[in-house]
Amino acid sequence: MTTTTIHNWRTWIGRHRKGSRLAGIAVGAIIVLFAVALGLTFKTYEDVRTPLSNAQDTLTALAHNPDSLNTGLGRNLTEIRLATAAKEIASAQHTLSSSFGLRVLGVLPGLDTQRAGLTQLVSDLHTATINSLRLLESLSTLASHSHGTTISLLDLRSLGTVMGTARTELAAAQRSSSGLWGPIGSDRQRFDREDARAIRLLGQGQALTRYAIPFLGGAGQRNYLVLGENNAEMRDGGSILSYSTLQSVNGSLTESNGGSVVNVALPAPVRGVPLPAGTKKLFGELEPTLLWQSANAPADFPFTGRVTQAMFAAATGAHVEGVIGLDVVALQGLLALTGPVTVAGIPEPVTSDNAASVLLDQLYEGDPPGSSQDPRHEELGAVTSAAVHQLQSGDVDVVALARTLATEVAGRHLQIWDENPSYERTITEVDASGAVDTTDPTRTFHVAVENATTTKLDFFIRVSISDTVYVTPSGTAQVDTSVTLHNTAPAGQAPSYQLGPDGINSHVVGQYVGRVILWGPRGASQPNSVAESGLRATEVDLSVLPGQSATAQFSSSIPGAVHQGTFHLVFVPQARLFPETLKIHLVGAALAPGSSATARVTLNKTQAFTWHFTGIE
Repeated sequence: MTTTTIHNWRTWIGRHRKGSRLAGIAVGAIIVLFAVALGLTFKTYEDVRTPLSNAQDTLTALAHNPDSLNTGLGRNLTEIRLATAAKEIASAQHTLSSSFGLRVLGVLPGLDTQRAGLTQLVSDLHTATINSLRLLESLSTLASHSHGTTISLLDLRSLGTVMGTARTELAAAQRSSSGLWGPIGSDRQRFDREDARAIRLLGQGQALTRYAIPFLGGAGQRNYLVLGENNAEMRDGGSILSYSTLQSVNGSLTESNGGSVVNVALPAPVRGVPLPAGTKKLFGELEPTLLWQSANAPADFPFTGRVTQAMFAAATGAHVEGVIGLDVVALQGLLALTGPVTVAGIPEPVTSDNAASVLLDQLYEGDPPGSSQDPRHEELGAVTSAAVHQLQSGDVDVVALARTLATEVAGRHLQIWDENPSYERTITEVDASGAVDTTDPTRTFHVAVENATTTKLDFFIRVSISDTVYVTPSGTAQVDTSVTLHNTAPAGQAPSYQLGPDGINSHVVGQYVGRVILWGPRGASQPNSVAESGLRATEVDLSVLPGQSATAQFSSSIPGAVHQGTFHLVFVPQARLFPETLKIHLVGAALAPGSSATARVTLNKTQAFTWHFTGIE
């Protein structure tokens, strides 16, 4: 090799060594820059995460526990908290926009997704907070211009508009967390869960507003029949023993005294409301189109509404556009707002604390078997009328009233039917119809215990439900249901109207004879069942002596219950004075991680359960 060649090789190697050093320096600089940017980004995120978390906590608490909205003071304090949250979010947005680390990460492949995801999350949280403030301001305006049973229709329409705008903006804020890492991804998922819930609630709020306007007489006077339901003598709801009427016009409600249903008794069943085959087989002997006490034996208040509208017209010649069912539990909710009421024939003021004891127990004490109960019917109706009149004359916050009514609707203690098909669809949409087949009829269960005697013993009855669910590898669900009645009536008492015996179905004082009815899913295989109230109904009769318990057994098979590894069930409550309790236990197929095999709840509202399985499609 010549001297020239050697020199050339040395020159080439030197140049490449220099280039490698420069490349190494460049790569090192990039790594340092990335590390600095990542560190600054992490610090920036930590700086803004606390106020963002506080803001999200404020929104979540408001959505899940809105008790603070029941008073003007509470709404003012909530508005202050929301305004503070909005300022914190605005400050966080400024911090993010001026972050050097985020700007650097924005030009690096793959990491720009994190920057954009964080920026978008903060923006969406700001959108949610601002819309919450607007909703609160609109709600406060409605409350300030309304009281008791007089509602500002102008402000109610405005609230509906604000709800619609908020729903649209929150729907646009629903985004995927795909590609987001760590706390950014988890915060995005948390926001989306709450956002989806808010969208659903706002949709229901819009629907309620649409119906509330005509309900309140916004399109002309409307008339409603109000049924007083007695929880001491249960059908699917309480036995209908009293009635009154309610008129609405231009936002104002006026209640007119009615009385005992004995005053509107019919000589023959009403025509024009046919009994479906299953209803006739299960409840025909109770004569639900003739006897007011039996009109809500089926688990279908729309049927009750149609029947009692026709019965009232046949008895009085008066037409009502809708029917409202209201039991003693709902009455307790109203009394909590109005305060005590005084009614002739009842020796003490009736309050939310003593209403059930007075109306369902004390009024019957000492009455011999077969005694006339007309005064008792009238006193139940009189307490309802007194509470409504006190709402009219008192200073009850309309937001507190609306929330109370919503709670009673959820427990099926307050039910509404409207003859207008469009209005009835809206009532069904917001689960206020009292029907049991509205959520998912192919996965719904409902248990009712109905009094088969002429006593008032349901005051003493406690109901517990236990479901064992066997899930097969093919996805079929076998549901074995046990319904246990415990009779807490005192033993050794003298015969009475309240405790019996009635000499027909009961022959021992305090003996409870109940028709235990399980409504299982539509499409399920359920022995001895009939199609009724949109589901499959099976009846088992039980006799329970004082201080004892008895259990009825049912079985339902749901083919194809598991879909894409997911299985869910819906349980609709009976509107009892003491809510049913429910225990569910799953056995069989392997549950996916995070799914619990056992659940226990109190059925004071409709409950839905979802389980995930491995190996079942």
